[in-house]
Amino acid sequence: MDALSRGLIVTAAAILPGKARRERYLEQWLADGEGSAELGISSLSVAFGAVKAAVAMNLTRRSAVALGLAAVLVIGGIRVTMTTPGWVLGAAIAMAGVALPFLLLIIRRFTDRDTLGDWEDALAARQAGLSKRASPDAEPDRKRLFALVSGAVLVALAALLLLYIMFRLT
Repeated sequence: MDALSRGLIVTAAAILPGKARRERYLEQWLADGEGSAELGISSLSVAFGAVKAAVAMNLTRRSAVALGLAAVLVIGGIRVTMTTPGWVLGAAIAMAGVALPFLLLIIRRFTDRDTLGDWEDALAARQAGLSKRASPDAEPDRKRLFALVSGAVLVALAALLLLYIMFRLT
């Protein structure tokens, strides 16, 4: 397996939530990449499949707002590019929309260190007594609530700024 394929697989596994899930999929995807030549499949296609699967595993209800904002940015950027003589601003807005989901994956990966990845991780943590909250009815942390509210405010401000730019240019 070449270095590019290995790097993509390691990166794909690194963005997964839950330590047990990351380790499990990293081992599986590396073995798939190593054995792909025997089946006549390139290791790069296995690596891109791992990236696609990792992105799909990270899509949750919490990412719906961010993906909606990304779609607005891409569509708005294309509209600004098509309706104005200068294409730079529209291209920058569209590129920001494309980069936003990846940026949010990175932020989520490095800020949700104590969250559990999947039901197997949750079960193992519950059995070991390592669960963060005592019960499912416990109040959420104030920091998480503040992060949620501030994130929603930032998304609303970005959408308003985009709308202002779009209508000012037309």
